[in-house]
Amino acid sequence: MKKRNLKSLMAALLAISMLAGCSGGGAQTAASNADTTAPADSGSSAAANEGESSAGDAGAAEGDTILIGVSASITGSAPTNGMRTEQGAQMAVDEINAAGGVLGKQLELYVADDGGVQDTGINATNLIASQGVVAQVGPTLSGLALAVEGIVSEAQYPILVGATSPKLVTTIDNQWLFRVRASDTIQAQLAAVYATENLGCTKIGLFTNSNDYGSGARTVVEEYLTEKGIEFVSESHNTGDTDMTSQVLKLKDAGVDCVIVWTDDAETALAARQFYDLGLDVPVIGSTSISTPQVNELCQPEWLDNWYSCTDFTTSNDSELVQTFVKAFNDKYGEDPELYAVTYYSAIYLLKDAMERAGSTDPSAIRDALAETDGLEVPIGTYKANDMREMIHGGTICKMVDGKAQFLEYVLVED
Repeated sequence: MKKRNLKSLMAALLAISMLAGCSGGGAQTAASNADTTAPADSGSSAAANEGESSAGDAGAAEGDTILIGVSASITGSAPTNGMRTEQGAQMAVDEINAAGGVLGKQLELYVADDGGVQDTGINATNLIASQGVVAQVGPTLSGLALAVEGIVSEAQYPILVGATSPKLVTTIDNQWLFRVRASDTIQAQLAAVYATENLGCTKIGLFTNSNDYGSGARTVVEEYLTEKGIEFVSESHNTGDTDMTSQVLKLKDAGVDCVIVWTDDAETALAARQFYDLGLDVPVIGSTSISTPQVNELCQPEWLDNWYSCTDFTTSNDSELVQTFVKAFNDKYGEDPELYAVTYYSAIYLLKDAMERAGSTDPSAIRDALAETDGLEVPIGTYKANDMREMIHGGTICKMVDGKAQFLEYVLVED
């Protein structure tokens, strides 16, 4: 197969960044810029901050709908992620409403574009908070979740995030914030364990983004390897880097026999290409990015020979629950689901379960029910809340075969 040159890869990355997110039926969609005009019957952000349950009173008392906010990266560097977030959430809403809704009411989404950056993400959550929502799902990026968690705490409604940084539990303790994906503490440790115990590697290279996502995982892996007395070499890069030659050659020259890669989507695809071109021919264990279609479709299959992924979800899992979800998503949207779709599809069902157990759409009642979740099976896994309101406690190991993620095993990590 003819190799794709770096210019072609960057063109592909630019093309994917220009995709526009689409809104599913039945959702209100709003841009998150400061000059966006909210619907005439919307409450103000200040009003949403008054009292223990003001957000829920506004959302639950008006009409026959229950309004849930969605923070999604509809624009920015990864619009496909935002599109899948919205599609997954909307599919769950459509299914739930078709089955009679929740507590005699229909669910409705209010989608705001967080742009994948902090200032736009803050605007998006402020806009969501002004609508009288009973809860919010998203954002996914750890930096955004850290930036907006205080807004939600003041507005006093639950937020369910797909963000995975350890900082979300080590630096804050927000009773309104729930994590609906496995933390990097779990996923990064799985990568280290798999590299050393399953693959038998003895000198590990770490190639991580310098942002919260990458640095959090690097800390976990370095602590694990240090405790086990295993040699490692660390190299980092920045978001937006387009040449990683120096770091890759340093890892190669150091003689590492495995590399753990923890970075964002565009940088993962570039790393795969440059590892291949520069002959760093060792097993590579990546974060979930490499197993998502929007990333591995940017790569030639040969770039991913000997790559593995620690992820939350793969369509190759033969679980009946997973396969039922995959078929339904494909029937609805004409494409297979990926991580962001399953994360927020599952999160909406978690909110449904919490509202039904609480017998209420009051945000404080929903929060309390979420914190008592124990054994709810959804396509992303089994939700069980721990003391820090983390819902998922395991991860999936995949191997890339012909450029696609193939399920190997699911590993549960005890708290």
